[in-house]
Amino acid sequence: MKQEKTLNDIIKQLKETKSFLLLTHKDPDADGIGSMLALGKALISEGKKVVLFTEEPLHSPVNILKGCDRIINEIDAETRFDTIIALDCGDKDRIGAPPKVINDSGLLVNIDHHESHVLFGDLNLVDPGSSSTGEIVYQVIKQAGFPIDLDMAENIFVSIQADTGSFRYDNTTSDCFRIAAEMVEYGVRPYEIYLKMTDKYSLPRIKLLEMALGAVEFYNEGQIGMAMLSSEMFKKAQARSEDSEKFVDYLRYVSGVELAVLVRETNDNIYKFSMRSNSRVNVAELASLFGGGGHAKAAGFECRNSFDTLKKNFLKEAGKLLSGISN
Repeated sequence: MKQEKTLNDIIKQLKETKSFLLLTHKDPDADGIGSMLALGKALISEGKKVVLFTEEPLHSPVNILKGCDRIINEIDAETRFDTIIALDCGDKDRIGAPPKVINDSGLLVNIDHHESHVLFGDLNLVDPGSSSTGEIVYQVIKQAGFPIDLDMAENIFVSIQADTGSFRYDNTTSDCFRIAAEMVEYGVRPYEIYLKMTDKYSLPRIKLLEMALGAVEFYNEGQIGMAMLSSEMFKKAQARSEDSEKFVDYLRYVSGVELAVLVRETNDNIYKFSMRSNSRVNVAELASLFGGGGHAKAAGFECRNSFDTLKKNFLKEAGKLLSGISN
C-alpha cells in the first residue's frame, strides 16, 4: 500500500476521534456507496458516532446493499463532526453534502483512486493504482485491525466488482483478486452479488435506450461514437437520470470506436458528458480540458453552454488527442 505515513495518520484519526461523517460523490455509484457502508460499519462496531449521508435517496441496484438503511438524506447544516471522510470523490466540488458542514467541521480525510484528482483533504489517501476506493478502504480496515463481518465483506466485494467491470477492465490486478477471494472466505457469494447488482431494466429504461441508440453519431472516421439524451427524451420515456447509466458502454461495443461518449442534458443548457475509452485514449486527460476528471478509461465532465457549441469544442479536442495518438 502506497503512502504508508498517510495511512497510519488516518488510522490514528479513526481510533482517536469520536464522531464521523462519511460522504461520497454526487450521483453515487457502487464503489462510493460500498466503501461508505464498509468503513461506516467498521467505525460503528468500534463504538464511534457515525453518520452516513447522501444528498438524494439511493436508486437501484445500490439501494439494496447491506447497511443502506443507515444512510440519511437530510442533515442540519449546523452539525459538527470530529472527522469527515470523503470516499471515491476526485474533487471537493463533487462531494454530495452541504459545504457548510464540510468546511466547519474537523479534519477532512480524502480516500480515493481517481487518476485526475484534487488533493482537497487535510489527509489524502489517493492511489490511482488501486482498482477501486473499496480496495483502499479494505487496506484501511485491515491495517487498523478492525474486524470484518459479512456485511462489510459484501460491500467491499461489490466496490471492487463494480469498478473492475466484474474483473474485466484493465484495472483488475492480482491484489483485487486476492481481496475478493478473502471476502468470499468471509461468506460472500459472488453469484448472489451478481444477481443483486445486475440491472433490472424497467420499461422506461428500455424506451430511453431505444432513443439513445437511435441518436448515435460517429465522428473522426468512426473512432468517436456519441449519443445525446435530451430532457425531452427523458420525459417522453418517463425515465429518470439513473436509467441512462451504462448506456455509454453500448457505444464501446461498436467496431472501430476508440472513444465512446454519452451526453445527457441535466438542465437548460447544462450537459453531462460521460466518456469511455476502449484502449488508447486517456479520457481523464480529455475531461480535464473541460473541468472534469476521472480515470484513464472512464471519465466525465459537466458544462453549461449550447449543445452545438459544446459538441463542436469537444470533438475538436477529442480529434486532436486521437490524431496525436495515431501519429
